[in-house]
Amino acid sequence: MNYPLRDPSRNDNSRMHDLICPLAYLNFIKTIMAHNDQHQDDDHQKMTVETWKDCWKTPDVEFHNPDLNELFIKYHQRMLTRPGMRIFVPLCGKAVEMKWLLDHGHKVVGLEVAPVPCKAFFEENGIPYDVKEMAGIPGEKYESLDHNMIIYSCDFFRFTVDICGEFDGIWDSGGLNAMAVEDREAYIHVIRGLMGKGCINLTEFVNFDKSMTDEKSMTKEELEKAFGEGFTVEDVKKIEAPERFKSIGCDTLQLFAITKI
Repeated sequence: MNYPLRDPSRNDNSRMHDLICPLAYLNFIKTIMAHNDQHQDDDHQKMTVETWKDCWKTPDVEFHNPDLNELFIKYHQRMLTRPGMRIFVPLCGKAVEMKWLLDHGHKVVGLEVAPVPCKAFFEENGIPYDVKEMAGIPGEKYESLDHNMIIYSCDFFRFTVDICGEFDGIWDSGGLNAMAVEDREAYIHVIRGLMGKGCINLTEFVNFDKSMTDEKSMTKEELEKAFGEGFTVEDVKKIEAPERFKSIGCDTLQLFAITKI
């Protein structure tokens, strides 16, 4: 099953989504599956950027998880090697990990295609903010008044280091995992360009039972090949999925640390 989020108003091949943690990811997949089952014979009804925005008509959605990601709790220190780091959270929604990072003295930049969770993140956390049009590409920049928290609402595949600068760390909980296989090279190209020297990118995958779904994660070797020279990949931890995840095909959860050397 692929679940492209394609913007029909653009002539590129953008695919975007919002993923926060394994539980949110699985609920997201159920949302996509239900949508595609209803429209399985109509290519024009596949999940697009606009239909994904429709999923975020309100800030209260079932695929948002209000709790910190389990692997983030256990292994965030692998990414956070010093105080005051700049951390990027791709396809962030209103992920609670962003607030945790902010509260622990780091500067955080998120990216999310739907504007509703961008606004909701600041308002639900009581963070004063401004909204401005982005320069260079279509989109909006949501920024706290103290400039420590930014969420860009724009096309991920048009996002570059010229817009935001390089990062010291990246928390990618399911973003790469959710890309259709044919889009992963382009996704990694964007991520590579945002990683500063020494940046540690914690990337989480949901591994699926192949007898239940054709969803595909990536191996350490595949990540090494995709990121290429100048990057190292470490298989940090694989844990068995909780029983409630297995009902829709989730087998294990896996965390990689990708470092720019």
